[in-house]
Amino acid sequence: MSRGEWQDQDLLAVAKDTPLSRLAANLGLDVDEWLNYATEPLPETFRITPGRYDRAWTESILRSIGGAPIHWAKDGFAWQMPFARGQAPDAQAKHIMALLHESGRITRQEAASMLPVLVLNPRSDELILDMCAAPGSKATQIAEAIHPNGVVVANEPASGRVNMLVSNRGRLAISNMLINQQDGRHLGRIPPPGYDGIVADVPCTGSATSRKNRNVWWKWSPRDGRSMFNLQVEIAYRGAMLLRPGHDLVYSTCSLDPCENEAVVAELLRRAPWLELVEIDRSNFEGLTLHSGLQTWDILDQEGHPYAGSDALTAPSIKPSHFPPSQRQTMAEELELELDSAFENSIEASLVQCIRLYHQDNNTGGFFVAQLRHKPEATPENVARSFIPKRYQNPDSGWVPKVLDAPQPNRHSIFPAPQPIVDEVQERYGLNDAEWSWWHRGKRLNIAPKLVEDRIFNRQCPNKKGNLSPAGTFHPLKLIHVGLPAFTQKRKIWRSRQESVPALRALITAPTPALKIEVLKRMLQGWAPLMEEYTELYGPIEEEGPVLLSCELPCGTALVSGWVGARLTLMMDRVGRDVLRMKLGMPSEADEEE
Repeated sequence: MSRGEWQDQDLLAVAKDTPLSRLAANLGLDVDEWLNYATEPLPETFRITPGRYDRAWTESILRSIGGAPIHWAKDGFAWQMPFARGQAPDAQAKHIMALLHESGRITRQEAASMLPVLVLNPRSDELILDMCAAPGSKATQIAEAIHPNGVVVANEPASGRVNMLVSNRGRLAISNMLINQQDGRHLGRIPPPGYDGIVADVPCTGSATSRKNRNVWWKWSPRDGRSMFNLQVEIAYRGAMLLRPGHDLVYSTCSLDPCENEAVVAELLRRAPWLELVEIDRSNFEGLTLHSGLQTWDILDQEGHPYAGSDALTAPSIKPSHFPPSQRQTMAEELELELDSAFENSIEASLVQCIRLYHQDNNTGGFFVAQLRHKPEATPENVARSFIPKRYQNPDSGWVPKVLDAPQPNRHSIFPAPQPIVDEVQERYGLNDAEWSWWHRGKRLNIAPKLVEDRIFNRQCPNKKGNLSPAGTFHPLKLIHVGLPAFTQKRKIWRSRQESVPALRALITAPTPALKIEVLKRMLQGWAPLMEEYTELYGPIEEEGPVLLSCELPCGTALVSGWVGARLTLMMDRVGRDVLRMKLGMPSEADEEE
């Protein structure tokens, strides 16, 4: 059936006779109940950005248009609206949702997609890897969870998708993210001991995304899921190699297909026997209905029907690793496998510790999550497996690692900022950098946690042969962004960037010039007073050029970017101005212009 025919018919009626629905039936789901949810749009869900001074105001605005915290979201971090995703009932609600998202006060994200980070439960001071990060919903969720001292390395190989990741980092003023661009299967190392936690939300067929991607109904087939298997295993295996002992890797997909889920986890345990599946602590999402992972499953043909007997063995797209452990054992001779039965039995027994989320149980999309731990006793060296090359496992070999030359810098290279620049910025804006590192590239000055220097930049990193990349470089990572661009140099003056203002609040120790509410209202309407006039009415502003002004609003102290020259002017985009207008009970710029 063609895509056009799908669009011309009732989706609920047509979807029932698809390979995807037959997969759901094969998984034991009540297909009619599942279809009632799987064919309907998702509700509008999102995260509330923590740490914003006006969070209470944001929540009050959301409540005014029907929003409420999701019942299973601990500490009210996730909310849901009483309308479908992207289908606000009126222009005002639509404007509010867009404004809060664009200004970084909320992040639109499917509720099911929040699970992997909740399972990992990262903590401040940790160094976390998101292996497939774009567009950034999970990477930003990690960054918020470990702020201010922890760091997330957000990796994305595709240039187009990297741009979305960069945009979301700036929108949320996230300073504790490093953006890396490498194939996840060959991701560069960080210095020992390795990562404190990893999320591998791997590319998949999206068979559980039917509520937001209706193309899945006419595109998905069982062969598609099996075609993703090798890529998924290889990405997860690279993560297993970079994970330090005693810490966790979370594997996840937005797929229903066991060949992309339990089969991948089983193969990962075979290839990385230093890992073990652990029982997932559900205290961070208590009340969310979940199902255990599968221990056995059928191999389906292209129409979604189970292969009979050993017929699957002759299908060209099917590999031994696609089969469940018990079937691998009973078919070992036909599959030409030499198996450790006890090990296969242990894998099968452990698969129930994975979790599955189905559409109908919580009015969400579908998801699969597994939590794997690097067993400390499996690696007594207490470092990630990638740091144990055979070359120097024998301490009596006499081999000494060589320190390699640093890679040649290029226009993308990022280095610690020169101290005179840091001093200049600190003095102008009254900043304290005790908990931050400063990074410089071109005409941008970035801020990031000290951990970036302590765990990555200032330490040597062994390569696969055991030789050492020198300290003072991010190699072998290929970082394109470090931290948050907080300042830009224009006309030899370092100006604060509007997107960085929420992050700069924590660094400001000196008083900022105060702006009265009535002045702010007039300036939002276009008033740019001459400095002589402003000084006569409200007193002088000592600093010239870029300045951060404070204004006491009912919801808290706002920081406003301005410029002091012949006149006092605001340096804010439309979104920033409209947020202030809403807080002050003024119409938006667009409404006022009408």
